[in-house]
Amino acid sequence: MRVIKSILAGVLVAATSSLSAQNLGNTKEAIDNNKAMLLNQKQLKKDIAQLKSFKTKINAFEEAFIEHDNKLVKSLKAEILSDMKREIKESKRKIRQDQKELQQSRRELGRSQREASNHTNSRRRAYRDDVRDKRDDRRDKKDDRRDLTRQIKRTDRQKEIMKAIKKYNFLAKRAPGKHQLITNSKLLQEFAQTMAADIAETKTEIVEDKKEMIEDRIERREDRRG
Repeated sequence: MRVIKSILAGVLVAATSSLSAQNLGNTKEAIDNNKAMLLNQKQLKKDIAQLKSFKTKINAFEEAFIEHDNKLVKSLKAEILSDMKREIKESKRKIRQDQKELQQSRRELGRSQREASNHTNSRRRAYRDDVRDKRDDRRDKKDDRRDLTRQIKRTDRQKEIMKAIKKYNFLAKRAPGKHQLITNSKLLQEFAQTMAADIAETKTEIVEDKKEMIEDRIERREDRRG
C-alpha cells in the first residue's frame, strides 16, 4: 500500500509540474506577444510619417530638377539619401528582430512538441490542447520565416537603389533631362514602395498579434480551470 501511495504521489507531482510548466510557458508567450504588438504599433506610426515625408521630398526633387534649380536638387538629393540610409538601418534592425522572433517560434514549437509527446489520449483535453499548441507554433514558425525572407529581400533592394541614386550626377549635362528624371524617379518611387510594403507587413503583424493575444487569454482561462 505504501508503495502504491508513493507511486500515486509521484504521478501527481509530475502532472502538477507539467501543468505548471505549461501555464508558465503560456504566460511568457502572452507577455512576448503583447510586447511585440506595442512595438509594432509604435513602429507603424513612425513608418507612416516617414513615408509621407519621403514622398514629399521626391515630389520637391522632381520639381526642382524640372526648374533647373541645381542648388535645391543637390540639397534634396542629400536629404533623400539620408532618409534612405535611415531606412536601410531600420530595415537591418527589423531583420534582427525577425531573426529573434524566428528563434522564439522554434523554441515554442520545441516546447509544444515535448508537451504533446508527454500526454496520451487518456488525458484527452490536455492532449487536444497540446496538439493545438503545436499546430499554432508550427504556423508561427512558418510565418516568421516568411517575414524574415521578405525583409531581407526588401533591404537588399533598398541598398541597390541607394547605390544607384548616390552615384548618379543629376547636375551633369551628358543625358537628356527627361531621361534622367524618368529613370531616377522610378527608382525613388520603388524605394517608397519598399517602405509601403514594410507598413503593410507591420499592419498584418499587429492583426496577428491581437489574434494571438485573444488565443492566449482563452488558453490561460482553460489552464486555470484545470
